[in-house]
Amino acid sequence: MWALSQLYKKPTLRHAGLLMFSMLVGHQSYAATVTPQPTTPLTPSALMTGSTYGTWQTEKPDELQLPNLQGQGLSFADQYQNKLLGEWSLQNINGRAKMEHDPWVQETIKGMTWRLNAQVRQQAPLAVVIIDNPSINAFAAPGGVIGINTGTILAASSMDELASVVAHEVAHISQRHYESGADERKKAMLMQIGGMLAAIAASAADGDAGAAVMMGSQTAAMNSSMAFSRNNEREADRVGMQIMTQAGYDPRAMPRFFATMNQRNQLNQVANRFLPSFVRSHPLSNERLSESQSRAQRYPPLSLTQQQRHQALFDLLYWRVQTTGQHVSETVLTTAAKNSVGAKLALAHWYGEQQRFEEANKIIQQLQVLPAAEQQMLEPLLSITHSQVLSEQNNWSKAADVLAEQQRLYPERRDLRLYLAEALTNSNQSTQAQALLKPLTQQQPSDRYAWQSLQLANEKLAKTATSPQVARIATINALRYRSHDQLWNGRYESALISLTQAKQLAEQLHAGAQSSSARPLLASIKQEIKNVKTAKEFKP
Repeated sequence: MWALSQLYKKPTLRHAGLLMFSMLVGHQSYAATVTPQPTTPLTPSALMTGSTYGTWQTEKPDELQLPNLQGQGLSFADQYQNKLLGEWSLQNINGRAKMEHDPWVQETIKGMTWRLNAQVRQQAPLAVVIIDNPSINAFAAPGGVIGINTGTILAASSMDELASVVAHEVAHISQRHYESGADERKKAMLMQIGGMLAAIAASAADGDAGAAVMMGSQTAAMNSSMAFSRNNEREADRVGMQIMTQAGYDPRAMPRFFATMNQRNQLNQVANRFLPSFVRSHPLSNERLSESQSRAQRYPPLSLTQQQRHQALFDLLYWRVQTTGQHVSETVLTTAAKNSVGAKLALAHWYGEQQRFEEANKIIQQLQVLPAAEQQMLEPLLSITHSQVLSEQNNWSKAADVLAEQQRLYPERRDLRLYLAEALTNSNQSTQAQALLKPLTQQQPSDRYAWQSLQLANEKLAKTATSPQVARIATINALRYRSHDQLWNGRYESALISLTQAKQLAEQLHAGAQSSSARPLLASIKQEIKNVKTAKEFKP
């Protein structure tokens, strides 16, 4: 038996290296090492579906007006280099950082990020990554990589506060702060990228060494671009607030989160000892906090309904992250579940993972008899949790039935496709599983989760197929899909080995009676080998 939660063997990383992670692009937007406390629980009647957000009903005092970039548009060559840099950054981040891979959490954060990004009509982000680390960090990278730590999610008290962090990063990208600067600034940015990756590698063996490595690269880079960063931080605050306002979030959440960070930074000076002094004072200065508070007052507050909707979604998100990241105990979940539906659902998930199925099923049954309107507000997470409890009992067919109904209602949701594909694969329906997964890799070629799911579906098909030709082709495709996962994990040599094996099998197929089937496979494999070599040879 396998499960999606087992696809990724998460590496063990010391916190010190990742404490510096948000320095990826030349600024530390939010940084503090904390032990987050549970958010205020919500009652069932306050919940709503995670796919719905409120919108502004009153005229906004300020429309989003982006500053003139003064002819700083990028040439085609620069855009191509930016794309390669973004892909290189993502591949290295995937290979060295501990990630939060839960599809529902990813879908929720990605949906919020894309909603914010759409306000500036920018190209969709290359990727939205969630780092499984307790420090409060977020970052944006050239090429459109946006990242956020789970510690940021757990330190926030609402979706609006979380949106303020992401909006700030979207503003950095929309203003091209890391794409159109002088050569000296670009060199500083690359110095920081290299330092960040070195720190993550060093921290795996020695956290203090990782922090020290990062400190040196950050100090050198900061010294060359301090004024640049100060000006851009102010602009990102202002534009970020406009972005989140137009996306339907409460702008007052930005100064609230600033205040929280300021307070916690003061309480964690010892933990932050390896951060340069500029990084400690600059991101959360009193000036930024005051400006943010003053600016937020110009906007109307959210309606009560909007506030409840955002808070209800955050309740589900907060407790889901607590359980998927194994950050919470049974005692905490049991206590919180008395007043929080999010905690109650998370407790059912936790019981399922602990093989305590009777207790898990009891909670799910309680939620399933809620009034239809309230029950629907929990979807699709209720069905996802139910299916996970069933899959832990190897009842894959029933799990697929539970998910199929939700997938018909929300066919565009990546998380439902991944969970349903898992259940179908384990129910010997690999062909149907692939039909769900292939559109995901076409839309997002960097989707490692989808690539690994495709690999497993083809491995299953190769073992169960009655036709030798189908089994051979499935084996070849399993190797191809494995190479895509290895590519986006920065394991270029491993990807080439997988593709070489696939190529040899395809050539054998081509030499036999199935030459017509092998020809397009060989062409695809040759192009994939070329793509991996290009990625391997790229040097920022």
